[in-house]
Parts: sequence; C-alpha cells; structure tokens
Amino acid sequence: MAKAKNDGKKYLTAFSTFRNRVLKDVPSVMLLFLSEKVLLDELVKGLAHKFIGKGYDARNNLKLFYSDECEIDEVINECSNLSFLSDKKIIIYKLVKKTGIRGIQKSSKEGLLEYIKNPNPDNVLIILNSEKEFTFSNFEEFEDTKAGIYIINTESGDGIREWVKSEFEGYKITDETVEHFLQFLNPSYDEIHSEIEKLKTFCIETKEVTEHDVNQCVGMTKDFSENNLLEAILKRDFNKAISIYNSLNSKQEASYKETEIYLINLLGWLFIALHKLQNKELAARNDSGIYFELKIWKDRERMLRLYREYMKDLNELKIKKAFDYIYTADRTLKSSSQDKSLVINNLIHSLVNL
Repeated sequence: MAKAKNDGKKYLTAFSTFRNRVLKDVPSVMLLFLSEKVLLDELVKGLAHKFIGKGYDARNNLKLFYSDECEIDEVINECSNLSFLSDKKIIIYKLVKKTGIRGIQKSSKEGLLEYIKNPNPDNVLIILNSEKEFTFSNFEEFEDTKAGIYIINTESGDGIREWVKSEFEGYKITDETVEHFLQFLNPSYDEIHSEIEKLKTFCIETKEVTEHDVNQCVGMTKDFSENNLLEAILKRDFNKAISIYNSLNSKQEASYKETEIYLINLLGWLFIALHKLQNKELAARNDSGIYFELKIWKDRERMLRLYREYMKDLNELKIKKAFDYIYTADRTLKSSSQDKSLVINNLIHSLVNL
C-alpha cells in the first residue's frame, strides 16, 4: 500500500494559539511556516519581551540569515556561540526558494538536524518558510527532532477577526464595525495592519472607531480591483459590489475611460467560467489545470474557493438567467441612452440575487 502523503495538517494552528503556546514555553528551535510579515514582527516582539527582557536590543539580540546568501555553518556558529555576558539572541534563518531545491538544501538540512539534537538554550532559532505554497513532506525529517513545528493558518475568518480586535486595543470598536471594516480589504494581515494604523491615527482623539470612520478612512480611499468586484458578486454582497463599481467608475472617469462595457465582459467571463466548472471532468482536474482553464490569474486559491462555494446554489437555469441578464445589459448600453450606472446597478442586483 502506498504511503499517504504527509501534508502537515496536524501542525496547523491559529496565530493567537501559537503565540500563547511559544511565549509560555519558549522552544530553542522552531520550524515555522508563516507568510505574513506583521505576524512575524509580533512574534519577535513577544519573544524579545519574554525570552530576553527589558535589555532587548535588536542590533545585538536579533540576527537574520537568508538561505541563499550564507552557508548553514554561519547560522549554526551564531546559534552555538556562548557569551561571557550571556547575551541571548533570536536567530531567524529564512528559507529562500531556489530552482531545483525542495525545502531545505540537503547539506543545510543535515547541519540543522545535528544542531537541533543539542541546541543552545541561550538562543532561539526560527527556521522560517514564508512561502504560502510549500510541500510539507520536504520537511519531514524535523518531525523526529526537538524542534517545535507550526504552520500558521492565515485564512481563518475567525482568526482574522480576533486578531483585528486585539490590534484595536485601547479603542472602542464593535463586532459589527470590525465586519464592516474587513469587507473593504483582502484577507491579508499585512494589508489589514496598514489600514488599522491609518484608522487608529484617524480616531486618535475619540479613541472610538465607527462605521462612519471606516467609510471615511478606508472605504473612500480603497483602491479596488476587478477581482474585488467579482468576489463581492460571488459572495452575493450587493452593497459592496455597488461600492466597488462606483470606485472603479470614478477611477476610470479620471482617466477618460469607459468602464461599463468592460465590466459587462468581465461578468460574462465569470459566468462562462462557472458554467465550465459544472463539467465534472474539468472539476476533477488538479487546481493548477483549473486555474488555466478558467483564466484565474490573481489570488487563485481564494478565487477558486469562492467559485466553488457559489456553485453550491447554482444550476443550469440560474446560469442561463445570468447570461440573459448580461446580454440584456450589454444590448441596452449599446443601443439606448439609458443611464449607464443604472444599467450596471440593475445587472449587479440581478446577479447577486440569482
């Protein structure tokens, strides 16, 4: 019987759970899969406070190495060095993806595994994989060592909401306002963190964040993309879809371009892709093959997930109705003087209510 592929799912954890665990009992070595820089910075800050204390100085106590710039011996020497002053250090060894190398280069892996058998307790070594896509089976050798292994789940909606509320510490903000805030943003901790800092500055005097503040500070300045519009329609969120359309329209007016015909074509491509996805043979292909066939080029994993979720309530009749709505809107724009924004508003309303 063929051995089941090790996907590492048993190491998947929410960031808050992971942070609390490692700050309670700091491991000498951890293999960490984390793609969001703001979360890594938060972890380092917590480790600096817990492991090193008030005397922490990033210049002396934090060392960063890149796997494509230095030999592993240099990292191990830094980890192994004992100081008369007992200077503790946090050492990050960031893995950089290289052609022809899966995971960690063999020579580097052997050296690391040997060090993990007897790590220096005065230092914390973080072996960091910051790629969103990786093959965990390339790291299986670390499972039989003293290293803590953590794969941070950055796609959990609950995890993001919990983290956002913690980032607004010292400010009054309701759960409803958090939801309203998140609807304007991609599920990226780094992007969300930037917008949180803007909002906190915007509300520095009142120390309270309202939906009106979100609209003024985030919603009105958000640089939306066509993907955001498709996502809003796939989530059947009419208000957000209209808000994004208005934002795209105002950008296009500023550059003297017309958007309506382009957006209608975009929506046509969306429902052609959904129609294709009904084909069982296509649906059975691996994701990379589906991306190509459906022409999903940006944010591919999340968009395909949205396609599939939307498909649960879709059938042939609804797809036919969608094409009818799109065709009617296209014909109206090209053959009448009807208000263009009204045509698009009606089309979006019809599509989100299929």
